[in-house]
Amino acid sequence: MRKSLLSAILLAPAMALAAGSAIITLQMPVGARQLGMGEVGAALADDATAMYYNPAGLAFGPLADEWRSSYKADAKQTPFFTHMASRSKNGFFDKSELWAGTTNGILKFDGEQWVDYYSVTLQGNAKIKDAVRTYIGTERGLDEYTRVVKKFNDVKNADDESHVVEVKMPWNLVVKDTITAILYENLTEKLWVGTPKGLFRFDGKGWKTFDKELGERHVTALAKQGASLWIGTDNGLFVYRNGAFEQKGKVLPSQKINALVWSENRKELYVAVDGAGVARLTPKKSANDKDRWSLFNLEDGIMDLSPTALAVDSSGHVWATHKGGLSHFTLRKWEQVQFANNTVNDVSVDRKGALWIATDLGVWRHMPDYATASGRKAELERGSKGEDTEITKRDDEWTHYHQGNGLSTNKVWAVLPEGNDVWFSTANGMEQYKDADYQLTAFYEKLLPVLNIPDLYHLYGGMTIPLNDWGTLGVHVNFVSFGSTVVSGDLDADDLVAYNSSEIVGGISYGTRFPNDWGLGLSIKFFYSDLSSGAAAGEEEATTFGYAFDIGILKKNLIVPKLNFALVLANIGPSVYYVDKTIEDPIPLTWRLGLSYEILSMADYKWTVAFDYNREVVMDDDKGDPEPFYIACWKDLFDPDDDTNSFLQGVFNFGTEFIYSNTIALRLGYLYDRVGKRNEVDFGVGVMLSDVLQFDWATIKNVGRADGVRDGQMRFGMLFRF
Repeated sequence: MRKSLLSAILLAPAMALAAGSAIITLQMPVGARQLGMGEVGAALADDATAMYYNPAGLAFGPLADEWRSSYKADAKQTPFFTHMASRSKNGFFDKSELWAGTTNGILKFDGEQWVDYYSVTLQGNAKIKDAVRTYIGTERGLDEYTRVVKKFNDVKNADDESHVVEVKMPWNLVVKDTITAILYENLTEKLWVGTPKGLFRFDGKGWKTFDKELGERHVTALAKQGASLWIGTDNGLFVYRNGAFEQKGKVLPSQKINALVWSENRKELYVAVDGAGVARLTPKKSANDKDRWSLFNLEDGIMDLSPTALAVDSSGHVWATHKGGLSHFTLRKWEQVQFANNTVNDVSVDRKGALWIATDLGVWRHMPDYATASGRKAELERGSKGEDTEITKRDDEWTHYHQGNGLSTNKVWAVLPEGNDVWFSTANGMEQYKDADYQLTAFYEKLLPVLNIPDLYHLYGGMTIPLNDWGTLGVHVNFVSFGSTVVSGDLDADDLVAYNSSEIVGGISYGTRFPNDWGLGLSIKFFYSDLSSGAAAGEEEATTFGYAFDIGILKKNLIVPKLNFALVLANIGPSVYYVDKTIEDPIPLTWRLGLSYEILSMADYKWTVAFDYNREVVMDDDKGDPEPFYIACWKDLFDPDDDTNSFLQGVFNFGTEFIYSNTIALRLGYLYDRVGKRNEVDFGVGVMLSDVLQFDWATIKNVGRADGVRDGQMRFGMLFRF
């Protein structure tokens, strides 16, 4: 049997995907998420499958490092977001959380947006009033609090209340004032909050107010030391341990505490004392022991006597902020870092050991040499030779972020690294530097289930690699097995020959961002097609090898916010041949147009709709040879000799995705392909187990009059972020 006939037999059911062209694997859509939405993806392009749909998606988050305006607020004169606290992921299935204190209470970031409430699920016959009683932790003012909560939940009567399952408790129901300190205790999962009127604690169910124990003191700072909580106020330093408060530091020349930080390395507490400098406390270890205090002032080398913030880095060094710069305690002496014509407002340390310094002229990221692996090695080597590490010049790293390279404004009040991200309280509100994760995706589907061919399947794997400010790089592999076909030989009908057929496409993708929310992406792909593996000796093998390019653009926030536009020209490359060099086939050059719009974006719900139009543009010249891509890409669309409706020759894809609580995703899609005789509805489900792992499933239901060879086809996908 001739190889051309063999390939036709093998590929006939699938050629509808790439009519008139070869290497159909270049056109095999991937990702169970997208395939559950009618195979849309050009304008979504927000996970590792973007390398297939639109490489320009690699230019944006969550695939690329990205600056985001998270919450807009006018804070040019005084900060709207005063302090921040986070809960880092402790386990594989945990999700990180972030709380921020504002000038009128607390806001919490749910992973998508900021919310001003805490959700409580009513149990059994419980009423809203019962939930409020637990939440506020007292009977005092219960009726008024209940009235406020009902109004917040738009509950106007008993009938409305009978339908309420989840009650939203405003964060500022109990804590209404400016937040002057906030701390999340990971061990006990409690949130501690300080205000000008005292200390509060939220345990995940309700609030406790310490007005009787501590009084209405102006809390200025909080720090955690094991089972002890250190509380700085404008009139004294206190420690809370075993349910009791004890005042400390009465020996200090000033009782106004500006900041606190606990050094786990040294088992010491550092205290920023207003008007007196930085104090160091080594707490007593037993009842018979005594607290040991030291006070560092101008004579010791600190910049001034009014430090405003403190941080301890990964090496145990202490950093104090002042109006004009930083004081750095090397554990041997104090050094000064001057910031000329600038004001330093805050300092924090990320998990890699880098310092983030908030100022009136942007943010500096400082990685001390001693905090890096090479720096620590060099210090150990110098120390082993008896050299003074302080007189050896360090090769420190400094990076400046400002209005010209990420931030929307230069004035930054506070900074908090959390996991891979960094949060900034700025003059424009809250901003986020999103440090993108690596993404690893895998996908599997058994093709054409009605044919019941066990080795007819499709596999895809891809990985994205963020490159900081340079964009994102990706690598991917797309493989299709067309199964094994047994045919009779050319001379003897009883001479049966088994042919295995497959195609593999491997590629590299890159995306980078331009101003005004434009992204540009490029993919370079190499393919190998083998239609006759296992051919008998002496027979010509039907194989080919070649390359192709994809180029795409993605515009975010087109005309209105959250409306995305995409345009891709995929599979740009030369024609191929299998056996006869005089018989060439074009690869499936395709225009891809996409739109997506986020209809709903709330704390617990996210709803997105998307549309794709795919139009393959291949045509032959007068001699029957394929036209080159730079002619076919436009001529096939506007060919005056083509009496068919070119627009309807494309594939139409519609899809929608509804996500609940960033945990469950429901998907629905529709695909119409007039040429390929496909009329299908797609269904899909996604499960996000954590910030790290996501599983997706999708299936096809044929609804047209076509043969429906894909009816019941199942797709499975996995996405891993690390």
